[in-house]
Amino acid sequence: MAGFETNPGERVFADTNRYTLQGNKVKFPVYTRCIVTDQRFVCFDMGKMAPFHFQLGFLLRLMVKGKPVSLPLRNLKLSRGKYAKNNKILLVSSEDGREVFLDRYEKSLEWFRNVLLQNGIGLSQIAEEEWRVSL
Repeated sequence: MAGFETNPGERVFADTNRYTLQGNKVKFPVYTRCIVTDQRFVCFDMGKMAPFHFQLGFLLRLMVKGKPVSLPLRNLKLSRGKYAKNNKILLVSSEDGREVFLDRYEKSLEWFRNVLLQNGIGLSQIAEEEWRVSL
């Protein structure tokens, strides 16, 4: 699978693992790599392997990294998402309609906000539980 490469002049703010919800019709919690740079937010999508991520052995999980999904940081929207009965999800969405579900709403929002603030970027609140990245 493809890896992550920075663009020329791009700075990485955070490179960590977070819980995301992935899958086609049914979403499964997956502990995957998430990267925030000064230009984009990148999360690795396991695709068809998402349901089996925890069942795979440790060595197989090291080999299956996933496909990077890149969302431009400019005008990125963060809001409370919902999947089935779970409303403790941070929905990260771009203007072109691509979405990433981060689990643990409060912790994920705090993590995202802190990463951006430490690097001079803020979040503008546009609704009760909705923010937009302001560069």
